[in-house]
Amino acid sequence: MRFRAAALLVLVTLAGCQPPMQDFTSEEYKFKARFPGKPKVESQSPAGMPTKMFAVEFKDGVYGVAVSDTPFGNEGPDAVQSRLDGARDGAIRNVGGVQKSSSPVMLNNKYPGREFSASITQPKPGQVRARVYLVGSRFYQVMVMGTDGFATGPKADEFLNSFQVID
Repeated sequence: MRFRAAALLVLVTLAGCQPPMQDFTSEEYKFKARFPGKPKVESQSPAGMPTKMFAVEFKDGVYGVAVSDTPFGNEGPDAVQSRLDGARDGAIRNVGGVQKSSSPVMLNNKYPGREFSASITQPKPGQVRARVYLVGSRFYQVMVMGTDGFATGPKADEFLNSFQVID
């Protein structure tokens, strides 16, 4: 009985390790989201496309928003859907994942996107849940990646649901 009480205390303590969710706004990249702490910002160039990454990392996973300005502009609906599928496929490939689900979504009832999840094995078994949006010629990728519990927890839902573009 003592062991169970001690184990429960450890779980409660660990569950409280993430800071509370807080609003973050990038005026430069025109978005806001609720992160569990202040995101670290770094520049990357996956597939040669300059990308700004905003991320908060924990032992069990990461919350992140990636922003890329693309060279293409106004395209027809079929081309946009193809771009979104390509962004989804590239994101899953970049983490060595296997797609579990994918569906169309809309941001602010006007910007097309894809919501998807994938199982991952590296850096440890878990999953990635993400949404990719095309706003004009800018791609936004909003993702949570980590252990199953991390990626499917209530903070992951709050983070994914909090993303908005600002004018």
